[in-house]
Amino acid sequence: MPQELRAFPPTQWSQLVALGDPAHPRHREHLEGLCRRYWKPVYHYARAIRELSAEDAEDLVQQFFGMLLERVDFASLSPDRGSFRGFLKTALRRFVVSDERMRAARQPRGESRLFRFEEAEAEWRERAAAGAPEEAFDRQWAREVLFEALAKLKADCPPIQYELFRAYCVDPSGEALSYGELARRHGVSEDDVRNHLRAVRQRGREVLKSMLRDYLLPGEDVEAELRFILSK
Repeated sequence: MPQELRAFPPTQWSQLVALGDPAHPRHREHLEGLCRRYWKPVYHYARAIRELSAEDAEDLVQQFFGMLLERVDFASLSPDRGSFRGFLKTALRRFVVSDERMRAARQPRGESRLFRFEEAEAEWRERAAAGAPEEAFDRQWAREVLFEALAKLKADCPPIQYELFRAYCVDPSGEALSYGELARRHGVSEDDVRNHLRAVRQRGREVLKSMLRDYLLPGEDVEAELRFILSK
């Protein structure tokens, strides 16, 4: 076995599979951590797969994760079953197409909510022509990963590096700035701009790979998942 596979670090997903037994004291902790990081793609999937109101989509998502947290047995999972993203999509498809579980998704209004649905609904409305449900899921999944990676980059990098990266690579205004313009704005040389951007991009890849390993199993292709995230 290659050294990099033997040394694969523990992650939420690999630890969850290793624990196997839902009765294990840390089983729910790891599953809840993954669910809270990636619940918005499920909401987008629910809104795309059929004509649901926002309230009905909220009910479905809460019931889906309630089922996941309480009933799913991970003892049979193995590395060849794929990533948490793939597992979640398969479980979600089965849940949504089941009439019995659709009826179970109707719970009384006013109960405590697990997630901030207003955020997901606003993002959904921005991209109402989202296409197929799986496309909506994958696109929002990638956004969640990238948003978290940007937050980590901002915390990890010197302010000048992050500001240059944000202005050159992330700025939603779409303004295309040259290295020369960035250098003048920030009072540095063009070589400084080039070097800072290179450093942040390298750090960004490291941050993304670390995050991806949280829901990939040993042996899965991190580079392929990175390409998937950056393509959305």
